[in-house]
Amino acid sequence: MSLPSYKDIVALLKTGATIEAQEKIMELREAALELQNENISLKQQVRELKEQGSLRERLVYRAPTYAFSDSPSERFCQKCFDVDGMVVRVHELEKGFWRCMNCNNDFTGDEYDPSEGFEPELGPGDPVAGY
Repeated sequence: MSLPSYKDIVALLKTGATIEAQEKIMELREAALELQNENISLKQQVRELKEQGSLRERLVYRAPTYAFSDSPSERFCQKCFDVDGMVVRVHELEKGFWRCMNCNNDFTGDEYDPSEGFEPELGPGDPVAGY
């Protein structure tokens, strides 16, 4: 659909075709409204992408999980972030042993000592350390 030009509307008004001119003006108003809605949507998408970029800049890989550079004690699931782009906090079930409650992956760090008697409860189909 091509939009009417200003010249088209002026020509209609000069010939006395005011109803046709009003219809053309309504077409322009509808197009303007559609463009405003699209603009709002695009601005929201840009804002979300900027937030994601900022988040990615702050996350650093600290084996075996991710952490924010300004808050290294908070750990986030490597699989959820690498595969799905989601930032999911992992739960430390034992010193050096974390589990993601989203994907059920387990992660162990250097400080994990399995000889201390902690054994994670794994159900059928649960992954083991890493992914």
